[in-house]
Amino acid sequence: MDSKGEPLVGVQGAKPLGLACLLTVLALSALWPRAKVQAFDVFDQPFYLGIAYDLVHAGRFTNGYFFQEPPVDAARPPGMRFTPVYPALLAGASAVDGRFAAAMDCLVASRGGDASCSRSASLVRWAQFGMLACFYVLVWGMARRITGCERGGWVGLGLALLTAPELLNYVNYMMTEITALTLATGALAAGVRGIAERRGRFFVLAGGLAGCAALTRPAYFYLFLVCAAAGFVLALIGPGRSARFRRVAGFAAAGVVVVVPWLLRNFVVLGDASLTAGYGPQVLVQRVAFDLMSWTEFFRSLVCWLPDGNGLGGMLFGPGACHRFQWADQADNFYAIGNGPLMAESLAASGGWPHMFSYLLHKFILAEPVKYAAVTVSLALRGAWVSNYWGLVLAPVCAIMTWRAAARLDWLFLAIALPAWFMLIFAAAVSVNQTRYNLMLIPAFAVAGAMAVEAVLARRRLRESYPGG
Repeated sequence: MDSKGEPLVGVQGAKPLGLACLLTVLALSALWPRAKVQAFDVFDQPFYLGIAYDLVHAGRFTNGYFFQEPPVDAARPPGMRFTPVYPALLAGASAVDGRFAAAMDCLVASRGGDASCSRSASLVRWAQFGMLACFYVLVWGMARRITGCERGGWVGLGLALLTAPELLNYVNYMMTEITALTLATGALAAGVRGIAERRGRFFVLAGGLAGCAALTRPAYFYLFLVCAAAGFVLALIGPGRSARFRRVAGFAAAGVVVVVPWLLRNFVVLGDASLTAGYGPQVLVQRVAFDLMSWTEFFRSLVCWLPDGNGLGGMLFGPGACHRFQWADQADNFYAIGNGPLMAESLAASGGWPHMFSYLLHKFILAEPVKYAAVTVSLALRGAWVSNYWGLVLAPVCAIMTWRAAARLDWLFLAIALPAWFMLIFAAAVSVNQTRYNLMLIPAFAVAGAMAVEAVLARRRLRESYPGG
Protein backbone atom coordinates (compact mmCIF):
# COMPACT_ATOMS: atom_id res chain seq x y z
CA MET A 1 0.00 0.00 0.00
CA ASP A 2 1.07 3.57 -0.50
CA SER A 3 1.20 6.26 2.18
CA LYS A 4 -2.56 6.69 1.90
CA GLY A 5 -3.25 3.03 2.45
CA GLU A 6 -3.77 2.24 -1.25
CA PRO A 7 -2.20 -0.91 -2.70
CA LEU A 8 0.99 -0.47 -4.65
CA VAL A 9 0.98 -1.43 -8.30
CA GLY A 10 4.33 -3.23 -8.17
CA VAL A 11 7.25 -1.89 -6.24
CA GLN A 12 9.25 -0.31 -9.04
CA GLY A 13 9.53 3.36 -9.90
CA ALA A 14 12.32 5.69 -10.92
CA LYS A 15 11.02 8.72 -9.03
CA PRO A 16 10.90 7.11 -5.55
CA LEU A 17 14.29 5.50 -6.18
CA GLY A 18 15.81 8.80 -7.22
CA LEU A 19 14.34 10.53 -4.19
CA ALA A 20 15.70 7.80 -1.89
CA CYS A 21 19.16 8.19 -3.42
CA LEU A 22 19.04 11.98 -3.11
CA LEU A 23 17.89 11.99 0.52
CA THR A 24 20.48 9.37 1.47
CA VAL A 25 23.37 11.24 -0.14
CA LEU A 26 22.28 14.54 1.42
CA ALA A 27 22.00 13.00 4.88
CA LEU A 28 25.36 11.25 4.64
CA SER A 29 27.06 14.34 3.21
CA ALA A 30 25.82 16.44 6.11
CA LEU A 31 27.11 13.96 8.70
CA TRP A 32 30.36 12.78 7.11
CA PRO A 33 32.52 15.78 8.16
CA ARG A 34 31.89 14.83 11.80
CA ALA A 35 33.21 11.28 11.40
CA LYS A 36 36.62 10.41 12.85
CA VAL A 37 39.69 9.98 10.65
CA GLN A 38 42.11 7.77 12.59
CA ALA A 39 45.74 7.01 11.83
CA PHE A 40 46.33 3.88 9.76
CA ASP A 41 47.76 1.92 12.69
CA VAL A 42 44.44 1.93 14.59
CA PHE A 43 42.37 -1.26 14.90
CA ASP A 44 42.71 -3.78 12.05
CA GLN A 45 43.83 -1.36 9.36
CA PRO A 46 47.51 -2.52 9.36
CA PHE A 47 46.39 -6.05 8.45
CA TYR A 48 44.74 -5.04 5.20
CA LEU A 49 47.14 -2.25 4.32
CA GLY A 50 50.15 -4.54 4.79
CA ILE A 51 48.70 -7.19 2.48
CA ALA A 52 47.76 -4.52 -0.07
CA TYR A 53 51.32 -3.16 0.07
CA ASP A 54 52.75 -6.61 -0.67
CA LEU A 55 50.24 -7.13 -3.46
CA VAL A 56 51.47 -3.93 -5.09
CA HIS A 57 55.20 -4.43 -4.50
CA ALA A 58 55.54 -8.23 -4.67
CA GLY A 59 52.56 -9.12 -6.85
CA ARG A 60 51.18 -11.72 -4.44
CA PHE A 61 48.88 -12.06 -1.45
CA THR A 62 50.77 -12.42 1.83
CA ASN A 63 49.97 -12.26 5.52
CA GLY A 64 51.25 -8.68 5.61
CA TYR A 65 53.97 -7.19 7.77
CA PHE A 66 51.78 -7.28 10.88
CA PHE A 67 51.93 -11.08 11.06
CA GLN A 68 55.58 -11.40 10.05
CA GLU A 69 57.69 -12.78 12.89
CA PRO A 70 60.43 -11.89 13.36
CA PRO A 71 59.93 -8.43 11.85
CA VAL A 72 62.57 -8.48 9.12
CA ASP A 73 62.67 -6.51 5.88
CA ALA A 74 63.04 -9.53 3.59
CA ALA A 75 60.32 -10.27 1.04
CA ARG A 76 57.31 -11.77 2.75
CA PRO A 77 56.13 -15.21 1.60
CA PRO A 78 52.64 -15.95 0.21
CA GLY A 79 49.92 -16.20 2.84
CA MET A 80 46.19 -16.53 3.47
CA ARG A 81 45.49 -14.96 6.85
CA PHE A 82 42.82 -12.82 5.19
CA THR A 83 40.57 -13.16 2.18
CA PRO A 84 41.51 -11.21 -0.97
CA VAL A 85 38.77 -8.76 -1.90
CA TYR A 86 39.51 -5.86 0.45
CA PRO A 87 43.33 -5.89 0.14
CA ALA A 88 42.86 -6.00 -3.63
CA LEU A 89 40.56 -2.96 -3.42
CA LEU A 90 43.19 -1.07 -1.42
CA ALA A 91 45.95 -2.11 -3.80
CA GLY A 92 43.92 -0.93 -6.79
CA ALA A 93 43.19 2.39 -5.11
CA SER A 94 46.88 2.93 -4.35
CA ALA A 95 47.69 2.51 -8.04
CA VAL A 96 45.45 5.51 -8.81
CA ASP A 97 45.81 7.61 -5.65
CA GLY A 98 49.49 8.50 -5.21
CA ARG A 99 49.03 10.16 -1.83
CA PHE A 100 47.35 7.05 -0.50
CA ALA A 101 50.17 4.89 -1.87
CA ALA A 102 52.73 7.09 -0.09
CA ALA A 103 50.78 6.88 3.18
CA MET A 104 50.60 3.10 2.89
CA ASP A 105 54.34 2.90 2.18
CA CYS A 106 55.04 5.01 5.26
CA LEU A 107 52.91 2.77 7.47
CA VAL A 108 54.65 -0.41 6.33
CA ALA A 109 58.16 1.06 6.38
CA SER A 110 57.72 2.17 9.99
CA ARG A 111 55.63 -0.89 10.96
CA GLY A 112 53.04 1.56 12.28
CA GLY A 113 55.58 3.37 14.43
CA ASP A 114 55.66 6.74 12.64
CA ALA A 115 52.90 9.03 13.92
CA SER A 116 53.66 11.52 11.14
CA CYS A 117 52.50 9.13 8.39
CA SER A 118 49.73 10.63 6.29
CA ARG A 119 46.11 9.51 6.66
CA SER A 120 45.29 10.32 3.05
CA ALA A 121 42.95 7.81 1.40
CA SER A 122 40.51 9.96 -0.56
CA LEU A 123 39.65 7.43 -3.26
CA VAL A 124 38.99 4.58 -0.83
CA ARG A 125 36.89 6.77 1.44
CA TRP A 126 34.81 8.10 -1.44
CA ALA A 127 34.30 4.55 -2.69
CA GLN A 128 33.16 3.46 0.77
CA PHE A 129 30.90 6.50 1.01
CA GLY A 130 29.25 5.40 -2.23
CA MET A 131 28.91 1.84 -0.92
CA LEU A 132 27.26 3.11 2.24
CA ALA A 133 24.79 5.16 0.21
CA CYS A 134 23.98 2.03 -1.83
CA PHE A 135 23.48 0.10 1.40
CA TYR A 136 20.86 2.54 2.66
CA VAL A 137 19.04 2.58 -0.67
CA LEU A 138 18.96 -1.23 -0.60
CA VAL A 139 17.40 -1.09 2.87
CA TRP A 140 14.80 1.34 1.54
CA GLY A 141 14.00 -1.03 -1.32
CA MET A 142 13.66 -4.06 0.96
CA ALA A 143 11.48 -2.18 3.43
CA ARG A 144 9.27 -0.99 0.58
CA ARG A 145 8.88 -4.46 -0.87
CA ILE A 146 8.42 -6.33 2.42
CA THR A 147 5.89 -3.90 3.90
CA GLY A 148 4.21 -3.55 0.50
CA CYS A 149 3.87 0.22 0.74
CA GLU A 150 5.72 3.42 -0.01
CA ARG A 151 5.47 4.66 3.56
CA GLY A 152 7.07 1.47 4.86
CA GLY A 153 10.06 2.10 2.63
CA TRP A 154 10.52 5.65 3.92
CA VAL A 155 10.11 4.59 7.55
CA GLY A 156 12.67 1.83 7.04
CA LEU A 157 15.10 4.24 5.40
CA GLY A 158 14.60 6.84 8.14
CA LEU A 159 15.24 4.28 10.87
CA ALA A 160 18.32 2.95 9.10
CA LEU A 161 19.77 6.44 8.58
CA LEU A 162 19.81 6.91 12.35
CA THR A 163 22.83 4.60 12.31
CA ALA A 164 24.71 6.81 9.83
CA PRO A 165 26.85 8.63 12.44
CA GLU A 166 28.35 5.29 13.47
CA LEU A 167 28.68 3.79 9.99
CA LEU A 168 30.35 6.90 8.61
CA ASN A 169 33.22 6.27 11.02
CA TYR A 170 33.81 2.97 9.21
CA VAL A 171 33.80 4.83 5.89
CA ASN A 172 36.99 6.54 7.05
CA TYR A 173 38.70 3.29 8.16
CA MET A 174 40.71 1.06 5.85
CA MET A 175 38.74 -1.95 7.08
CA THR A 176 36.20 -4.32 5.57
CA GLU A 177 33.04 -3.22 7.39
CA ILE A 178 31.39 -1.10 4.69
CA THR A 179 32.41 -3.28 1.74
CA ALA A 180 31.25 -6.49 3.42
CA LEU A 181 28.02 -4.89 4.66
CA THR A 182 27.12 -3.61 1.20
CA LEU A 183 27.85 -6.93 -0.50
CA ALA A 184 25.92 -8.92 2.11
CA THR A 185 22.97 -6.53 1.96
CA GLY A 186 23.02 -6.70 -1.84
CA ALA A 187 22.78 -10.48 -1.55
CA LEU A 188 19.81 -10.13 0.83
CA ALA A 189 18.06 -7.67 -1.47
CA ALA A 190 18.57 -9.91 -4.49
CA GLY A 191 17.26 -12.88 -2.51
CA VAL A 192 14.17 -10.96 -1.39
CA ARG A 193 13.41 -9.96 -4.96
CA GLY A 194 14.02 -13.51 -6.17
CA ILE A 195 11.56 -14.88 -3.60
CA ALA A 196 8.97 -12.20 -4.40
CA GLU A 197 9.18 -12.57 -8.18
CA ARG A 198 10.27 -16.23 -8.35
CA ARG A 199 13.04 -15.42 -10.79
CA GLY A 200 16.13 -17.56 -10.78
CA ARG A 201 18.49 -14.84 -11.99
CA PHE A 202 18.10 -12.93 -8.74
CA PHE A 203 19.11 -16.04 -6.79
CA VAL A 204 22.20 -16.31 -8.98
CA LEU A 205 22.97 -12.65 -8.24
CA ALA A 206 22.41 -13.26 -4.52
CA GLY A 207 24.80 -16.21 -4.57
CA GLY A 208 27.48 -14.27 -6.42
CA LEU A 209 27.25 -11.36 -3.99
CA ALA A 210 27.28 -13.75 -1.02
CA GLY A 211 30.47 -15.27 -2.41
CA CYS A 212 32.03 -11.81 -2.75
CA ALA A 213 31.02 -11.03 0.84
CA ALA A 214 32.71 -14.27 1.96
CA LEU A 215 35.90 -13.22 0.18
CA THR A 216 35.71 -9.92 2.07
CA ARG A 217 34.91 -11.25 5.55
CA PRO A 218 35.27 -15.03 6.00
CA ALA A 219 32.36 -15.25 8.49
CA TYR A 220 29.97 -14.69 5.60
CA PHE A 221 31.16 -17.96 4.01
CA TYR A 222 29.47 -19.87 6.83
CA LEU A 223 26.29 -17.86 6.28
CA PHE A 224 26.42 -18.76 2.58
CA LEU A 225 26.77 -22.45 3.42
CA VAL A 226 23.89 -22.35 5.91
CA CYS A 227 21.62 -20.46 3.49
CA ALA A 228 22.39 -22.90 0.67
CA ALA A 229 21.77 -25.93 2.89
CA ALA A 230 18.51 -24.49 4.29
CA GLY A 231 17.41 -23.53 0.79
CA PHE A 232 17.86 -27.07 -0.53
CA VAL A 233 15.90 -28.52 2.40
CA LEU A 234 13.03 -26.05 1.95
CA ALA A 235 13.04 -26.59 -1.80
CA LEU A 236 12.09 -30.22 -1.26
CA ILE A 237 8.97 -29.38 0.76
CA GLY A 238 5.58 -28.90 -0.93
CA PRO A 239 4.60 -28.44 -4.58
CA GLY A 240 6.83 -26.73 -7.14
CA ARG A 241 9.93 -28.52 -5.87
CA SER A 242 11.69 -28.63 -9.21
CA ALA A 243 11.56 -24.86 -9.81
CA ARG A 244 12.59 -24.06 -6.24
CA PHE A 245 15.45 -26.53 -6.41
CA ARG A 246 16.76 -24.90 -9.60
CA ARG A 247 16.67 -21.46 -7.99
CA VAL A 248 18.57 -22.63 -4.92
CA ALA A 249 21.04 -24.50 -7.11
CA GLY A 250 21.66 -21.25 -9.00
CA PHE A 251 22.36 -19.47 -5.71
CA ALA A 252 24.77 -22.17 -4.54
CA ALA A 253 26.55 -22.48 -7.88
CA ALA A 254 27.12 -18.73 -8.19
CA GLY A 255 28.63 -18.53 -4.72
CA VAL A 256 30.88 -21.52 -5.36
CA VAL A 257 32.09 -20.09 -8.67
CA VAL A 258 33.15 -16.90 -6.87
CA VAL A 259 34.91 -18.61 -3.96
CA VAL A 260 36.59 -21.59 -5.65
CA PRO A 261 39.40 -19.65 -7.43
CA TRP A 262 40.68 -18.41 -4.06
CA LEU A 263 40.51 -21.92 -2.59
CA LEU A 264 42.40 -23.30 -5.60
CA ARG A 265 45.05 -20.60 -5.25
CA ASN A 266 45.53 -21.49 -1.61
CA PHE A 267 45.82 -25.20 -2.44
CA VAL A 268 48.28 -24.69 -5.29
CA VAL A 269 50.44 -22.08 -3.56
CA LEU A 270 50.15 -23.13 0.09
CA GLY A 271 48.83 -26.69 0.00
CA ASP A 272 45.72 -25.71 1.98
CA ALA A 273 42.33 -25.47 0.22
CA SER A 274 40.85 -23.29 2.97
CA LEU A 275 39.45 -19.79 2.93
CA THR A 276 41.93 -18.50 5.53
CA ALA A 277 44.55 -19.91 7.88
CA GLY A 278 45.71 -18.70 11.28
CA TYR A 279 43.48 -15.76 12.01
CA GLY A 280 40.39 -17.84 12.85
CA PRO A 281 42.07 -19.71 15.74
CA GLN A 282 43.55 -16.43 16.97
CA VAL A 283 40.05 -14.95 17.20
CA LEU A 284 38.68 -18.11 18.84
CA VAL A 285 41.27 -18.09 21.62
CA GLN A 286 40.30 -14.48 22.36
CA ARG A 287 36.68 -15.67 22.57
CA VAL A 288 37.20 -18.64 24.89
CA ALA A 289 39.10 -16.40 27.29
CA PHE A 290 35.72 -14.94 28.23
CA ASP A 291 34.60 -18.39 29.37
CA LEU A 292 37.03 -17.95 32.27
CA MET A 293 34.62 -15.51 33.92
CA SER A 294 32.86 -16.63 37.09
CA TRP A 295 29.09 -16.93 37.20
CA THR A 296 28.97 -13.71 39.21
CA GLU A 297 30.92 -11.99 36.44
CA PHE A 298 28.61 -13.55 33.85
CA PHE A 299 25.56 -11.85 35.35
CA ARG A 300 27.54 -8.65 35.72
CA SER A 301 28.46 -8.78 32.02
CA LEU A 302 24.78 -8.54 31.08
CA VAL A 303 24.80 -5.07 32.61
CA CYS A 304 28.32 -3.99 31.65
CA TRP A 305 27.73 -4.76 27.96
CA LEU A 306 24.61 -2.62 27.70
CA PRO A 307 25.03 0.73 25.92
CA ASP A 308 26.79 2.95 28.46
CA GLY A 309 26.95 -0.12 30.69
CA ASN A 310 30.25 0.91 32.26
CA GLY A 311 28.58 3.73 34.12
CA LEU A 312 25.61 1.61 35.16
CA GLY A 313 27.91 -1.23 36.21
CA GLY A 314 30.03 1.13 38.28
CA MET A 315 26.92 2.52 39.96
CA LEU A 316 25.54 -0.95 40.78
CA PHE A 317 28.70 -2.90 41.52
CA GLY A 318 31.31 -0.26 42.37
CA PRO A 319 34.08 1.60 40.51
CA GLY A 320 35.96 -0.51 37.94
CA ALA A 321 33.40 -3.31 38.12
CA CYS A 322 33.24 -3.58 34.31
CA HIS A 323 36.91 -3.28 33.38
CA ARG A 324 37.37 -7.07 33.02
CA PHE A 325 34.95 -7.05 30.08
CA GLN A 326 36.41 -4.14 28.13
CA TRP A 327 39.37 -3.43 25.85
CA ALA A 328 41.48 -1.38 28.29
CA ASP A 329 45.16 -2.31 28.42
CA GLN A 330 44.97 -4.13 31.76
CA ALA A 331 46.45 -7.56 32.27
CA ASP A 332 43.41 -9.04 34.00
CA ASN A 333 40.71 -8.20 31.45
CA PHE A 334 39.51 -11.17 29.42
CA TYR A 335 40.52 -9.76 26.04
CA ALA A 336 44.08 -9.18 27.23
CA ILE A 337 44.19 -12.69 28.69
CA GLY A 338 43.04 -14.19 25.39
CA ASN A 339 45.46 -12.08 23.38
CA GLY A 340 48.40 -12.77 25.68
CA PRO A 341 48.99 -15.61 28.14
CA LEU A 342 46.12 -17.84 26.99
CA MET A 343 47.19 -17.57 23.36
CA ALA A 344 50.80 -18.37 24.19
CA GLU A 345 49.78 -21.29 26.41
CA SER A 346 47.38 -22.68 23.79
CA LEU A 347 49.94 -22.41 20.99
CA ALA A 348 52.49 -24.29 23.04
CA ALA A 349 50.06 -26.97 24.21
CA SER A 350 48.44 -27.54 20.80
CA GLY A 351 51.63 -27.59 18.77
CA GLY A 352 50.93 -24.54 16.61
CA TRP A 353 48.20 -22.77 14.64
CA PRO A 354 47.16 -25.79 12.51
CA HIS A 355 46.15 -27.67 15.68
CA MET A 356 44.80 -24.73 17.65
CA PHE A 357 41.11 -25.11 16.77
CA SER A 358 40.96 -28.76 17.85
CA TYR A 359 42.76 -27.93 21.10
CA LEU A 360 40.41 -25.06 21.97
CA LEU A 361 37.36 -27.13 21.06
CA HIS A 362 38.25 -29.95 23.45
CA LYS A 363 39.99 -27.95 26.17
CA PHE A 364 37.41 -25.20 26.57
CA ILE A 365 34.22 -25.55 24.52
CA LEU A 366 33.40 -29.22 24.99
CA ALA A 367 34.87 -29.29 28.48
CA GLU A 368 32.36 -26.70 29.77
CA PRO A 369 29.49 -26.52 27.27
CA VAL A 370 27.07 -24.82 29.69
CA LYS A 371 29.49 -21.98 30.42
CA TYR A 372 30.34 -21.68 26.72
CA ALA A 373 26.64 -21.46 25.76
CA ALA A 374 25.87 -18.94 28.51
CA VAL A 375 28.76 -16.66 27.59
CA THR A 376 27.74 -16.95 23.93
CA VAL A 377 24.30 -15.62 24.84
CA SER A 378 25.85 -12.76 26.80
CA LEU A 379 28.19 -11.90 23.92
CA ALA A 380 25.27 -12.10 21.50
CA LEU A 381 23.45 -9.48 23.54
CA ARG A 382 26.61 -7.38 23.54
CA GLY A 383 26.75 -7.52 19.74
CA ALA A 384 23.04 -6.85 19.25
CA TRP A 385 23.17 -3.26 20.45
CA VAL A 386 24.29 -1.86 17.08
CA SER A 387 24.41 1.92 17.20
CA ASN A 388 23.90 1.73 20.98
CA TYR A 389 20.34 2.54 22.05
CA TRP A 390 19.08 2.25 18.47
CA GLY A 391 19.82 -1.45 18.62
CA LEU A 392 18.60 -1.79 22.18
CA VAL A 393 15.17 -0.47 21.15
CA LEU A 394 14.81 -2.25 17.82
CA ALA A 395 16.27 -5.67 18.75
CA PRO A 396 13.13 -6.77 20.63
CA VAL A 397 10.95 -5.31 17.87
CA CYS A 398 12.83 -7.39 15.31
CA ALA A 399 12.58 -10.48 17.51
CA ILE A 400 8.79 -10.10 17.72
CA MET A 401 8.47 -9.48 13.99
CA THR A 402 10.66 -12.51 13.25
CA TRP A 403 8.43 -14.68 15.42
CA ARG A 404 5.31 -13.37 13.67
CA ALA A 405 6.88 -13.85 10.25
CA ALA A 406 7.81 -17.43 11.12
CA ALA A 407 4.25 -18.14 12.25
CA ARG A 408 2.89 -16.73 8.97
CA LEU A 409 5.71 -18.12 6.79
CA ASP A 410 6.49 -14.61 5.59
CA TRP A 411 9.59 -15.60 3.65
CA LEU A 412 10.36 -12.08 2.47
CA PHE A 413 11.10 -10.82 5.98
CA LEU A 414 12.58 -14.13 7.13
CA ALA A 415 15.05 -13.89 4.24
CA ILE A 416 16.68 -10.85 5.87
CA ALA A 417 15.96 -11.55 9.55
CA LEU A 418 17.16 -15.15 9.89
CA PRO A 419 20.59 -14.54 8.29
CA ALA A 420 21.10 -11.56 10.61
CA TRP A 421 20.19 -13.56 13.71
CA PHE A 422 22.43 -16.42 12.58
CA MET A 423 25.40 -14.11 12.13
CA LEU A 424 24.81 -12.61 15.59
CA ILE A 425 24.94 -16.03 17.28
CA PHE A 426 27.81 -17.21 15.10
CA ALA A 427 29.94 -14.16 15.88
CA ALA A 428 29.21 -14.55 19.60
CA ALA A 429 30.21 -18.22 19.48
CA VAL A 430 33.56 -17.74 17.75
CA SER A 431 34.69 -14.17 18.52
CA VAL A 432 34.58 -11.41 21.10
CA ASN A 433 31.62 -10.04 19.10
CA GLN A 434 32.05 -6.32 18.90
CA THR A 435 28.99 -4.58 17.51
CA ARG A 436 30.85 -3.85 14.25
CA TYR A 437 30.70 -7.58 13.54
CA ASN A 438 26.90 -7.37 13.49
CA LEU A 439 26.14 -4.46 11.19
CA MET A 440 24.05 -6.90 9.17
CA LEU A 441 21.40 -6.51 11.87
CA ILE A 442 20.72 -2.97 10.67
CA PRO A 443 18.58 -3.93 7.63
CA ALA A 444 16.57 -6.45 9.66
CA PHE A 445 16.05 -4.01 12.54
CA ALA A 446 15.07 -1.12 10.26
CA VAL A 447 12.62 -3.20 8.22
CA ALA A 448 11.15 -4.69 11.41
CA GLY A 449 10.62 -1.18 12.72
CA ALA A 450 8.82 -0.23 9.51
CA MET A 451 6.65 -3.34 9.76
CA ALA A 452 5.78 -2.49 13.36
CA VAL A 453 4.76 1.06 12.37
CA GLU A 454 2.58 -0.31 9.56
CA ALA A 455 0.97 -2.81 11.94
CA VAL A 456 0.11 -0.04 14.43
CA LEU A 457 -1.34 2.15 11.68
CA ALA A 458 -3.36 -0.76 10.29
CA ARG A 459 -4.95 -1.35 13.71
CA ARG A 460 -5.74 2.35 13.98
CA ARG A 461 -7.44 2.34 10.58
CA LEU A 462 -9.39 -0.74 11.61
CA ARG A 463 -10.64 0.96 14.80
CA GLU A 464 -11.61 4.03 12.84
CA SER A 465 -13.52 1.91 10.34
CA TYR A 466 -15.36 0.01 13.08
CA PRO A 467 -15.61 2.39 16.02
CA GLY A 468 -18.05 0.16 17.84
CA GLY A 469 -16.00 -2.99 17.42
